[in-house]
Amino acid sequence: MDHAAVIEIVDRDGHCREVHKVRAWPLRIGRSPDCDLVLSDPHLAGAHALLHWDRGEPAADLAAAPGTERGDGTPDPGASPAAGGPVLELLPSQNGAWLDGRRLAAGSRAAWPSSALLQIGTTRLRLRTALDALPAEKPLNRADEPVKRDARPSWALPALLVLWALMLWGANWAANDGSASWVDTVSALLAPIGVALIWAALWALVTQLFRHWFAFGAHLWRALVATVAMQLLDLLLPLLGYMLNAPRLLALEPVLMSVGAALLLWWHATVVWPRASRRVAVGIGAMCLVGLALTVGRRTEQQYWLGPSYMATLAPPSLRLVSPKPVDSFIDGMDKLEAPLLRQAEKRNEQAGGSGDNDE
Repeated sequence: MDHAAVIEIVDRDGHCREVHKVRAWPLRIGRSPDCDLVLSDPHLAGAHALLHWDRGEPAADLAAAPGTERGDGTPDPGASPAAGGPVLELLPSQNGAWLDGRRLAAGSRAAWPSSALLQIGTTRLRLRTALDALPAEKPLNRADEPVKRDARPSWALPALLVLWALMLWGANWAANDGSASWVDTVSALLAPIGVALIWAALWALVTQLFRHWFAFGAHLWRALVATVAMQLLDLLLPLLGYMLNAPRLLALEPVLMSVGAALLLWWHATVVWPRASRRVAVGIGAMCLVGLALTVGRRTEQQYWLGPSYMATLAPPSLRLVSPKPVDSFIDGMDKLEAPLLRQAEKRNEQAGGSGDNDE
């Protein structure tokens, strides 16, 4: 009774490229169209090898077969075929073969165990039979799952884009004194949207390079979510500081913006390199920490370390949750600002004088 078997053609990394079913024994391997397994390798003979299924031929008879050598040219008794398994017989050729690094000359015979890699010419072959234990099924990695191109509703991306456009228009309207033309207004609206589209397109090209998927919508969605979130944070944090009389909350703004930018980069990178998401997170996190350290270093040249002592803009008084302080208390607090402001002014004057050329 014939035994089921397959021959795998593997690459240099050991990954299977093709699988050939053994339909009958013996199996002839070579370049000739008459062979059962035809390989387009110029380093092979027309009929290079013959694969048998040994049904119990005495191992002593097979061990006497000539031409089975180690890498140093000495005979290899371990290469003789054992009874009851696949046996490789090399037909007349110039190059012979290598079985797990052992040199096999033309005319030799050797057992071909499933754990051994056979190289004939530049082609690497691996044999699997029905007698071998089949490895357990491996769980599918999340990165290998089909890409969910419709993971969000179709209306979500256009709706978020419209929301961001309205937020841009509102911010421009609030900062405008009414003298700007409609061209300036439209430019202030379209410029950030154009930058976001170019940003998403560049990430989509990178994804196309690594994953063969032009993920423009996925990257645009991530960019819009992060941008809208950071813009809301920029709007709500000063408002919350005014409502609670806590201007020091503004010190969190650069920290949260840096963290948000790092999270956006990581979110983009998970689309391109889903298997390396942890390593990418470590790298981006390290860059974020360096950026925060530089931000703290710049604060040494400013009036404050933990945020301004007062707010530059004020919200409507009806939104304030804490009771206001008396005017006298406010004036007394202003006296405390005089000394640090003078020190900062002197420091800036010294820096300005040292950076310029002395006119003498």
